[in-house]
Amino acid sequence: MSARAVLGAAGLLLALRGTASACGICVEDKIAAVYDHAIVTQALGRKHHVAFFLIDGALAPGAGTRRAIEALAELAHGVDKGTVRVSVESASLSVAFDPQRVPFAAVHRAVERKLAPKKLLLMPMRVMDQPAQMKAVGRQ
Repeated sequence: MSARAVLGAAGLLLALRGTASACGICVEDKIAAVYDHAIVTQALGRKHHVAFFLIDGALAPGAGTRRAIEALAELAHGVDKGTVRVSVESASLSVAFDPQRVPFAAVHRAVERKLAPKKLLLMPMRVMDQPAQMKAVGRQ
């Protein structure tokens, strides 16, 4: 195989890799793992927002880790009590908050500070500020 062919194949693989990582399926799966319809409905009904985060760092598997992270996040300034959801398996977390009282950036920092002793960082994935629009599919 010529050097040109090898470089072309490598370029194609890099291009495909970039395309696959940008599809959003992984993000949607992580959000679905911590999505709680009752919490979202109540929060949006009160004009609160729901933030979804990727948890970056080593997570020990199990319910104990989930409960510990939920308890820490609950203590963060601005987080609506009882709204924290964590999926250790998907490394994701969601919280509801009142954007009129505390901006998203402040909630992000506050939760991340609570998780810092566990050497965990949060990367925002999405903030819901209104119900999702779903369209009915008609028969064809």
